[in-house]
Amino acid sequence: MHPILIQIGSFSLKSYWVFMALGFVLGGIVIYWQAKRKNLDPHKTKRLILITIISGFIGSRILYVFLNFGLYQKNLLRIFKFWKGGLSWQGGFLFNLLVMLLILRSDQKNLGKWLDTGILGILIGHSIGRIGCFLNGCCYGITTNIPWAIQFSNLGDNLLRHPTQLYESFGYFVIFLLLYFCSKNIYPNKGNKNLKLITQKSQFPKKIQLKNGSLFFIGSFLHSFTRFIVEYFRYNKDFIYQGSTWYTTVSYAQLTALFIMIFSIFILLKINYSKKN
Repeated sequence: MHPILIQIGSFSLKSYWVFMALGFVLGGIVIYWQAKRKNLDPHKTKRLILITIISGFIGSRILYVFLNFGLYQKNLLRIFKFWKGGLSWQGGFLFNLLVMLLILRSDQKNLGKWLDTGILGILIGHSIGRIGCFLNGCCYGITTNIPWAIQFSNLGDNLLRHPTQLYESFGYFVIFLLLYFCSKNIYPNKGNKNLKLITQKSQFPKKIQLKNGSLFFIGSFLHSFTRFIVEYFRYNKDFIYQGSTWYTTVSYAQLTALFIMIFSIFILLKINYSKKN
């Protein structure tokens, strides 16, 4: 592991924060680029990027503290020492979504476009951020003997484990590429607010009609599904229910992921359902 990228005297630059910052920056660039393609207000885009970065960071800290309050109840000031670690991506995502909906409530016409734009930045940003987790040696997996197992030197147990951080990073990047391909082939359908998704090849004889905002909830579902699966290989101390087998064990992260998946499917069907289809 390489938890520290640069060490100059007493100053140390940690991998975790470098890749988190890199994820925020690249995610913001992707959002701005996608917003420009959709002819969205560039000034509003810049404000939204800044606001979502701050709200996402706050939300991720709030959920982590809530789930691990026992670590902070004897010294509440530790809650504000975020630089010592302790963030939950799912908390940042949910809080971010709430803030975006509140900010964009006056721009209902373009709400779906804003959401579709944001999910691409979120996916690429989280993919990069997980590399920081890998270098830092946190969020590691359970022991295994698979050929690509990694020994996390910071644990000092000389055991081989699943590199679950890289599983997530790779999964989110693949979802990003999938949605990016879809977004490139979406164009406004004249005469209504629907969007048509047309494949470049002819495997699908019929056009798939999707409304604005659909990509966001497809991405949210796939992201949470990836996290749900990876959790089976990730090391956890606390479970909502710990059964006798791996598939009967449920962690807090899996419960949150399951909630997001169900919510995403519900909204996806709701915004695209019509009596004509």
